[in-house]
Amino acid sequence: MLTTTQQKSNAAATTRRHLLKAGMTAAALAAFRPVLAKEPLRITGTGSGTGGLQIVLQAFVRANPGVQAEVLPAIGSAGGIRAVIDGKIEVAVTNRAANDKELALAALQSVAYARTPFVVAVHRDLGVVQLTHEQLAGLYGEGAVTFPNGRRARPILRLADATDTNIMKSISPAVARSIDAASGRRGLLDAATDSEAADLIERTPGAFGPSTLALIESEKRPLLALAIDGVMPTTANLANGTWKLMKPLYLVTGPQPGAATQRFVAFVRSAEGRRMLAAVGHAEP
Repeated sequence: MLTTTQQKSNAAATTRRHLLKAGMTAAALAAFRPVLAKEPLRITGTGSGTGGLQIVLQAFVRANPGVQAEVLPAIGSAGGIRAVIDGKIEVAVTNRAANDKELALAALQSVAYARTPFVVAVHRDLGVVQLTHEQLAGLYGEGAVTFPNGRRARPILRLADATDTNIMKSISPAVARSIDAASGRRGLLDAATDSEAADLIERTPGAFGPSTLALIESEKRPLLALAIDGVMPTTANLANGTWKLMKPLYLVTGPQPGAATQRFVAFVRSAEGRRMLAAVGHAEP
């Protein structure tokens, strides 16, 4: 007597023969074979994190070829969390954990996976590599303000982002006063997201503004993170406490993440994932 497995195998072979007799091509037969359902894995959020996760995701997909995954254009931390709540993405990369208002809408899970130096960035071609905090404060002044090398300065503000603005102001009381004064003037460039700020710095002659080392290095931007008061904004200096300005990075998922999402979060936090991130401006959380 045939076993159940043997019966299924014989039935499949008979079906295949019938299809061949009917003129089915090899390609059509391939399409007929059962295919494993692909669970989507969509990721977006802050521009400080999307570039690094794109690098990690490429390695993850190589190890999990059945996963349908992509990193979408950055939409900011709040936008990413909202997209998770609305079911439009599976993972939001953010600079903060989900807040109480967001948690009231869904039982979101927030996991810290890295930190990155928060920096003052300029285009590499500007010819400036460092500033004192007094010089930085002066660059927010009115009129044709210039860098120490004589190039005109164009400040990029983040008025809609209290986090970035407050970090910039924490550099010194003089910088805080200068930013407050500049925020009331017309004509200054204002960026809504990390990615938009980087775009403005990249394409505006003489621009300077807030960014992160993770964004610059993971996306290979032609930007330079300035030393402030003689301290370089490196991950090593962040780890040893010499550089104090930083942004945390979180992975935010829904209340019941799928298997692929759970595997990806674990992969990001694994030794291999952290090694890849460490190479592009990410420090341990």
